[in-house]
Amino acid sequence: MLAVENISKNYSSGSKVKEVLRAVSLTVGEGEIVGLVGESGCGKSTLTRVIMQLEATDGGTILFNGSPVTKQSRKAFYKECQLIFQNASAALNPSWSVREILMEPLRKRKGDRDAHICRMLSKVKLTEAHLHRRPSELSGGERQRVNLLRSILVEPKLLVCDEIISSLDRLIQKEIIDLLIELNRETGMALLFIAHDLQAVAYMCDRVYVMNDGEIVDESVKVEGKFDFTHPYSTRLFGAEL
Repeated sequence: MLAVENISKNYSSGSKVKEVLRAVSLTVGEGEIVGLVGESGCGKSTLTRVIMQLEATDGGTILFNGSPVTKQSRKAFYKECQLIFQNASAALNPSWSVREILMEPLRKRKGDRDAHICRMLSKVKLTEAHLHRRPSELSGGERQRVNLLRSILVEPKLLVCDEIISSLDRLIQKEIIDLLIELNRETGMALLFIAHDLQAVAYMCDRVYVMNDGEIVDESVKVEGKFDFTHPYSTRLFGAEL
């Protein structure tokens, strides 16, 4: 479904050039839950922005369903691939009600949009009462559920989750993760789950890539509930955490 091939990205500051991504390649297949982990500053969020066409690459290709994602194909790409931002509060318009926020991605949808929203509310454990509130009237977990619901209302094939649980407490984190797993099982929607929380990644993902200093240094498939890493950085990272 998603194929990231040899992506490179540099940032310039005066005469200095910083290489942020170096020949990064990864894939996400239909229905997969794939994790991307690494310490803060390793390049995960930059890669997310590149995948979602929010930043240009300095080399490499992003493919979706076998075709390159270009400026001309972005509209179709965004129908199939949605991004959930890390900071739910910043991602939600504070002056809009939840209903208005959820209506926005459906503005071109035909049929009863309110009915569609109401059908989907239960999937993220929200009620119709939440529709009349503003983001400031919601808890952190509720805001992230609204953020999640806004992304899945258009029924994407792939959801890219960029550090979406990092600001939540452990109980809410698990609730959001379990929601994502349930959505994956119910709809077949694939997930690229980007995080530095190794326990969360180990719990929910089928396959994991490990990033260090702008490079993918390891990949492992879960077998009998466990990952087997070979790179020294990966074994040290996961060994210290799990």
